[in-house]
Amino acid sequence: MEKGLSAIEVGMKVMVELPGMKDKLHTRFVGYINKRCVITTIPLVPEVNRSMLYEHLYKGNAMTVRFIKSGSVLGFATLIQHVSFSPFPLLFLEFPDKIESFNLRKDSRVNCLFPVAMALNGTTIQGALLDISKSGCGIGIQGEESQKITFEIDDVVRVQCPFLFKSEDERVDCVIKRINKSGSKVDLGLKFNQIPESLLSVIHDYVQQMTMYLDD
Repeated sequence: MEKGLSAIEVGMKVMVELPGMKDKLHTRFVGYINKRCVITTIPLVPEVNRSMLYEHLYKGNAMTVRFIKSGSVLGFATLIQHVSFSPFPLLFLEFPDKIESFNLRKDSRVNCLFPVAMALNGTTIQGALLDISKSGCGIGIQGEESQKITFEIDDVVRVQCPFLFKSEDERVDCVIKRINKSGSKVDLGLKFNQIPESLLSVIHDYVQQMTMYLDD
């Protein structure tokens, strides 16, 4: 259970639900003491709703906590242990018996870092493979490389990744489905267009091995 909670970074936004309150509330994760308690900030709500919120913040009241991590929704049911307003507004919650997980993605996706070459309209640039699943991948391009090509949604690019694909000649056609630009950095979300079964097997094995390693 501690392993599941360790996926929540300090300061991460989490969503909480209280019986009797219609709206979902947002708060921040502060930390936990293993097998003893979970600590969050008290949710911030408009002043008009504050008195109603405080009526529901009492020892023993039920609460559901949810957060998103790496494409999965994780959550747990708990009870309020203690409400503190001084020196900081904090909620102390009972340590959960279990954490439920629901994967938002069709296929499991794992983070990685491999050099890649990507070609579009006769121009080849260098980048980094940041994550991968059986259906697609994420690629980051930085600096001068990001200025060499203008990307558009639904462009078809050809990706080469010898370290992962285990071949200098293996290339995969991908369709651009997401483009995020920040300064001289471009992040692309790609969907595999046509991929050989042999290469799909390599990717599947890598994802499975990494998933097992991260779950240990």
